[in-house]
Amino acid sequence: MAMKMINQAHIRRGRIRSFTSYCGGLPSPAAANNPLAYKFSWNPAGAIRTGCNPATYRFHGETVHVNGDDLYDSATRFRIPDLPAFALECLPNRNSLVYGDLYGIGEEASTIFRGTLRYEGFSEIMETLARIGLFDFEPHPILKDGKRPTFGTFLLELLEIKSEYFDGTMMGEKDITERIVTLGLCKERGTAIQTAKTIIFLGLHEQTEIPVSCHSSFDVTCLRMEERLAYSGTEQDMVLLHHEVEVDFPDGQPTEKHRATLLEFGRTKNEKTTTAMALTVGIPAAIGALLLLENKIKTRGVLRPLEPEVYVPALDILQAYGFKLLEKFE
Repeated sequence: MAMKMINQAHIRRGRIRSFTSYCGGLPSPAAANNPLAYKFSWNPAGAIRTGCNPATYRFHGETVHVNGDDLYDSATRFRIPDLPAFALECLPNRNSLVYGDLYGIGEEASTIFRGTLRYEGFSEIMETLARIGLFDFEPHPILKDGKRPTFGTFLLELLEIKSEYFDGTMMGEKDITERIVTLGLCKERGTAIQTAKTIIFLGLHEQTEIPVSCHSSFDVTCLRMEERLAYSGTEQDMVLLHHEVEVDFPDGQPTEKHRATLLEFGRTKNEKTTTAMALTVGIPAAIGALLLLENKIKTRGVLRPLEPEVYVPALDILQAYGFKLLEKFE
């Protein structure tokens, strides 16, 4: 879809001023029913690690580098004009400049940005959880062989609270909130409250013994997220993809802004749900195989879907299959 937009602009002698692309695999609004407004359709460990990746992009001619430790802090509020009901935020996604070269716009575009979408508030909570120490990869002394601590005892350790203060009872939401505020782990009290709600939802305060398979804070958090942030059999996920391309034209013609949006939900048939993630990843791959089998692609070798002979029929088949691509020009 991105290559189609860029090629159409180039055919009209346009010059790409800005290319921005946003994508997210999210719960549908009905399934975003936890404080984090997120669920995992794949291994939480992989998803959490992506929050530690550095990012690079270009903005108004300047190259911006974001350290992995600062990624959640770099999230910005984001809205899609044609989907105003979605309260979203965006995090930069790894090295966007690679796509400038792939799309042939590296020398002309002053802005090249690819971002990951989440519901608004996600990054503040994740950053606060990280500051508590819940994403630390190193083995934790309290989780060494021997008597296993409970989740609640481990949380007290991370929050630097003496265990006798609670003496086997669970910390409540208010207790956790106040401790987060006292330690200065987030900027806003509202974030501390939402983080405490997330900790409670995940059961990280419970007096249940931590399994021996957990050796680090990261292991503990992943275990709880895998248990508590999974989709039920009837819940739908959602894939949201949004491209924006600003194009300058010669001879004093006005700058145009092209937008393209794909919104796909998981599909349920015979009481079995196929995730939107599976559909949007699997079906394009199947279409590519079909085009090869039918000899619709004449070019030989390893190809990306960046040439019209690939993406034009592929997009047509996708829409025939029920994927709705909304395109607008301003």
